[in-house]
Amino acid sequence: MVTLIMHSRFAALVPMVIVMGMSIPQGFIQAQEDGNFTDEMLEELLFGKGLEEEVEKKPSQWSKNLNLMLGGGHSDNPLQGPHLQTEAGFAAASVDAFFLRMGKDSSVLYLYLYGEGNYYSGIPSLDLTGIALAQAEYSVTSPKTGIGRGIRLRHTYYDMVFDMSENLDSPYSFMVQSNKSEMRPFVSFPLGEGLTGTLELAAARDVYAMSSEDYGEKELRSILKWKGEEDKALSFYIFSRWKDYDERLQRNRYGFSMDSTSETRTVGSGINASRNLGKEDDWEVSLSGHVHKTTDNAGGYYDYTSLNGNLKLSRKIGRWTLSANLRASHSEYDIRKTSADELFKRNGFATEFEADRKINEKWNIFALWKSERDDSNNPNYEYEANVFSAGMKWSN
Repeated sequence: MVTLIMHSRFAALVPMVIVMGMSIPQGFIQAQEDGNFTDEMLEELLFGKGLEEEVEKKPSQWSKNLNLMLGGGHSDNPLQGPHLQTEAGFAAASVDAFFLRMGKDSSVLYLYLYGEGNYYSGIPSLDLTGIALAQAEYSVTSPKTGIGRGIRLRHTYYDMVFDMSENLDSPYSFMVQSNKSEMRPFVSFPLGEGLTGTLELAAARDVYAMSSEDYGEKELRSILKWKGEEDKALSFYIFSRWKDYDERLQRNRYGFSMDSTSETRTVGSGINASRNLGKEDDWEVSLSGHVHKTTDNAGGYYDYTSLNGNLKLSRKIGRWTLSANLRASHSEYDIRKTSADELFKRNGFATEFEADRKINEKWNIFALWKSERDDSNNPNYEYEANVFSAGMKWSN
């Protein structure tokens, strides 16, 4: 089943799990600045451990999968307020569909559709929020050389609460609407036993209801993946991303606007590792770490470094699956200062605990508790929230 966690402000791009007590995955905000899924996040969302395992499980030419989720819960700070917090109950629903076709010429075509809506009681600005995503990919792999070629197309629409501190220098969150379209051609090649390399190019366009944040994007990414026995997996990536804003102005080192439009470049690298443990592989452990460095084309006001780490443990006990997730982050700006004349810093920490019980082949029930906290040397950027949610999932 493909499901999603909606939360914000936490500075790690995390795999998504289930129901939205906050607003949106933090990867939308800090690690990528603009609110987009990373390829690592989408791979976990779509396939768990990768397309190759999904293909292994789907031997027929055409495979289809439909998943539904209904749930609700309570959040003590859904607006992510640093000072004034408003509690609210919420209802949530999501649907996703996955279509996979394996061709006779070693080709693979898939289409993934996802939609989600949240309703918060008693908060007019959060009456209804949502997200929609469509992704298609076509690839062909040579049976002789093992070299693969393909292209990925993606469109994401979101209408949700965002922590816009990275973009708009505001410590407060508000509703944001955006449409992002992306094209990503790639080539993959075998490097040894279980070892694969991938090179990707990307071009994207993100259009906001608030036109001052519209931008074009280019990216170059290199990925190295290894898959061993006992479900051992390791991947490493490096990338360079350029953004060219239509209207957002440059800022000097003191934060004052300049005449020219802003451009930023982000370089980064990360590592992800996972494996199964136990006599019956009933334990699954995954660990990841990422470092990103962003610079601008002006006085360095937007220059900062972010570090992110994630540890996830899960165990199957009969019909139950229990999981725990710990995430931590640190962001530090090179020039931007607080009112106390200190370099601006932010630290985040989050914990999640989920219990999922299988009722039958199609139905599961779940309960999730989540706590998030952001600390900063600027009190306006500090944040804390707790969420409890529960519901049921259906898969066919």
